[in-house]
Amino acid sequence: MKKYLLVLAMIFAAWSCSDDDVDPTDDGPPPPPPGEASVVLNEVVYLDGEVELFNNGDINVDLTDYFLCLGPGTYRRIGDLTVTGNLDLAPGGYLVIDYDMPMAEAGLGLYVDNSDFADPGTIADFVQWGAAGSVREEVAVGAGIWTAGQFVEVSGNADYSLAFDGAGDAATDWAETTTVTLGAQNTITPPVPDVASVVLNEVGYLNDQVELYNNGTLDVDVSDYFLCLGPGTYRRIGDLTVSGDLNLSPGSFLTITYDQINTAAGQISGVNATGGLGLYLNSSDFTDPATLSDFVQWGAGGSVREPVAVAAGIWTAGEFVTVIGNSETSIAFDGEGDAASDWAETADPTFGNANSIVAPEVSVVLNEVAYLGDQVELYNNGNLTIDVSDYQLCLGPGTYRRIGDLTVSGDLALAPGAFLVATYDQINTAAGQIGGANATGGLGLYINNSDFTAESTLADFVQWGDGGSIRESVAVAAGIWTAGDFVEVIADVDNSIAFDGEGNASSDWAETTTTTFGDANTVTAPVRSVVINEVEYLVNDEIEIYNNGDVTVDLASYWLCFGPGAYFRIGDPAMTDVVSGSVNLAPGEFLVVSAVSLSAPDAAGAVGLYINNTNFADANTIRDFVQWGAAGNAREIVAVTAGIWNAGGFVPNVANGSSIAYDGEGEASTDWVEDGTPSLGSGNQVP
Repeated sequence: MKKYLLVLAMIFAAWSCSDDDVDPTDDGPPPPPPGEASVVLNEVVYLDGEVELFNNGDINVDLTDYFLCLGPGTYRRIGDLTVTGNLDLAPGGYLVIDYDMPMAEAGLGLYVDNSDFADPGTIADFVQWGAAGSVREEVAVGAGIWTAGQFVEVSGNADYSLAFDGAGDAATDWAETTTVTLGAQNTITPPVPDVASVVLNEVGYLNDQVELYNNGTLDVDVSDYFLCLGPGTYRRIGDLTVSGDLNLSPGSFLTITYDQINTAAGQISGVNATGGLGLYLNSSDFTDPATLSDFVQWGAGGSVREPVAVAAGIWTAGEFVTVIGNSETSIAFDGEGDAASDWAETADPTFGNANSIVAPEVSVVLNEVAYLGDQVELYNNGNLTIDVSDYQLCLGPGTYRRIGDLTVSGDLALAPGAFLVATYDQINTAAGQIGGANATGGLGLYINNSDFTAESTLADFVQWGDGGSIRESVAVAAGIWTAGDFVEVIADVDNSIAFDGEGNASSDWAETTTTTFGDANTVTAPVRSVVINEVEYLVNDEIEIYNNGDVTVDLASYWLCFGPGAYFRIGDPAMTDVVSGSVNLAPGEFLVVSAVSLSAPDAAGAVGLYINNTNFADANTIRDFVQWGAAGNAREIVAVTAGIWNAGGFVPNVANGSSIAYDGEGEASTDWVEDGTPSLGSGNQVP
């Protein structure tokens, strides 16, 4: 223990056991021995000239006549020096002394007096720094308070001090600290040693940019450093175009234009970009691990300089950074370690600045399809520009088309958030894809035409009208569609199907009457609705049909039915006389027809509008109904089941020359009234 023990000798008298020997003036037993005096060197500002002492004993110690000594001629009596604190140092107290001794290498002794600085009996404490062999080292070794040859490592920084850890008599009980705490408890904050270190920080692996970063503490001139991918690709950095200072200061970046990355034979292979880049201290020997400063490998293992990096201990054999092969991305270092996992591809290159890791997203999707027309819209919902020239559209065998060969609106280099509209003539002509009013199809977007049955080449898919299209199984295997799933469509040539931007299901698509090719989708659900609007059953037997929806409806295959045996197809000229209007009925238009060989009952009757003639008793096929004169027509129950008529309801008979007209609201007999001035072919004039 660092201490100086003061022992006070006490002489005790021998006392007689007889009462006659008792001294009546005796005050009792003698006092116990005094406590232990111990004062240590606690902190030394070795290049500034301040020394801190600490009383780690349990009694006050008067330090007035103590001495500090570095060697002959340097001894100073503490009582003669400028101090902060009390010379009569209490236990746990600190005394800071101004002692003119700045030395980068020395050994300092604390002496109890100046009787003999070579006498181990007078030295109370000692510390040595910078080097061994100082003048007072031998005295401290003789006193058992130091080990010969030991010293505290120092950096030579005038702002630092040496601090004692409070235990022991070895150099390891001291440390240099950047936190000087004279007059207070020590805080040891070891200084960070100066390091010359420059690393590869970012690589534009499909362009020509390489960024260096000085992660050390010293300026480094990188003029004579070399970049090398392999034989013939080495380039001296000082000969290249750079952005930044070649004398790279700590925390600084240098961006280099290095044209070998995207041209070096064997280093790059299309979208499977591969390479291994070494940063060398010089060009003495590119196979020498001692000259290799840093290394990174991407795309695949086994690049030319990988064995050198492995031998240098700065890479693991076979490791590489995974990349997608896009010229807009770079690979960026996270600042720690020497593994591929310390690098990541980023969609946010930051050459010349701190790295920003934004995971790249390559995503081009089908966004809108004119399923009875010839337009297909693509949308880039990723964060990288994608060249879609070699992408393919395919409905099935023989329908594939390279997008770069089609007429397009938009840029084939599709930027994030941009649209591309392609004219693709296969949608409404491909055999087996479209079936009249039952429009069906399954469209795949492929990244190339290597194999249309390979899910790895399928980027997106949508199916409409029915399940089971030719490319459905590929999409299911790719995990981007559900077997049998399809988008419901009404087969209107003016409509499209539009993507909502989320998911891979038919529910993420919807038919819309608002086509927006080249812009963000707007989904306006189609309303396909045609109604019986007016019936003149007493004179001309004319029936008016009105399109109150928002899509054109082809009525050629629709049927009118008065009851069993009394039905006719609207589009059959042999059965139907088109009085006015078009069978291809647009929204807001009227069609007036009459039966050529069929007459409606005069006094009582009914008529139903059907989408086909598969079964006139099937409520799924009836679209509208009206009954007049009396209830109980054979088709009344069908309309009631379909929810488009009230059971027992009928429109009262009207006068000769009048018609019954629909008021445009509801599905009951009360929604019909007598029209004394029939307006067949135009809007009803009803109260």
